[in-house]
Amino acid sequence: MSQRIPLSWLQLKHEKMKLFAAVAGVMVSVVLMWMQLGLMKALFASAVVFHGSMNGELVIVHSQYEHLLHSKVFSSRLLYRLRGSPDVSDVFSIYLAPGEWKNPWNGEMRSIQCYGIETDNASLKLPGIEQHLLQLRNTDVFLYDRMARPRFGDVVGAVERREPVELELNRRRMSLAGVVDLGASFGVDGNVLVSHANFLRLFPERKSGEIDVGVVKLRPGISVVSAQKQFQKVLGKEVQVLTVEQFKELELIYWRSATPIGIIFTAGTVVGFFIGFIVVYQILYTDVTNHLPQYATMKAMGFSDGYLYQLVLGQSVQLATMGFIPGSLIAAAMYAGLRKVTQLPLYMEPMRGVFLIFATILMCTFSGMLAVRKLRSADPADVF
Repeated sequence: MSQRIPLSWLQLKHEKMKLFAAVAGVMVSVVLMWMQLGLMKALFASAVVFHGSMNGELVIVHSQYEHLLHSKVFSSRLLYRLRGSPDVSDVFSIYLAPGEWKNPWNGEMRSIQCYGIETDNASLKLPGIEQHLLQLRNTDVFLYDRMARPRFGDVVGAVERREPVELELNRRRMSLAGVVDLGASFGVDGNVLVSHANFLRLFPERKSGEIDVGVVKLRPGISVVSAQKQFQKVLGKEVQVLTVEQFKELELIYWRSATPIGIIFTAGTVVGFFIGFIVVYQILYTDVTNHLPQYATMKAMGFSDGYLYQLVLGQSVQLATMGFIPGSLIAAAMYAGLRKVTQLPLYMEPMRGVFLIFATILMCTFSGMLAVRKLRSADPADVF
């Protein structure tokens, strides 16, 4: 058996500093990868919250529809062709446009997304909307998005204190009827819901019947795919009939391909991976170089290269574990803080964690494989 060489206090301190530096490098890498992947997922999830809230199986938009914030209008008369179909339970029309919100507490002007919905039945599946439909029929009333960012003022707090809220929306005096849960996104800080009549009062330049989105609710047992093909033939090429999933995917395609955001977050994840790789490689390479005489002695005693490689690669896996756990805890704290500030759906998803632990082990193992090449030159005749 080999005799362990005693370390001086300075040597021991140096070894601890190297270990701390390696673990810190892995931690930084893990936090970066958690944050980049989490923010990218939050972007995509928040971008389709409205799309997923459709109270129907089919969605009708203009044939040149790009994304929710740049939609094209079409005539609601097209929807009348579907009302008489025996497959249809109900048809809804939705207006949407960005409005100008005046904060009633400090007077700041902010852009907020406005949706004009029908008040006979709920066209959106949102918590708290059905109990307020009758109130929306009144003139100059609106529903506020409880999950909007705080920059619009303490609206939710006023509701909880049962204080009346009146403000200017598009320079028109409006009263709050209640709150619903919809959610902010990267492109929208908050949302308000109004009736069709109130929407046209807020946006007098819009013509009645020029809608942005149509929603078709099918009767139970009707095939969505068959109804989609049938309705597309009936409505023609001016609009496209989509399933809810296709509607969401159309929005995601825009954010993935037409904007650099997805590329930026993906590149950030890759950068985080290589930061950890470089730090771990440098530490392990230095450690192997400094202990080359000891490795050479072990080779002279009969230990194979494979055994020495296992020692170094074992250190790599230990570094991955030691860095991943505290890095993930830091990322969880940052998720919670950002979720509270931005109202984005940032959560520590288990599958993302599984992916990242394997990525971290791969990163450290690959670093160890490159650093361990130095052991091939460990010859007692050369080092002593």
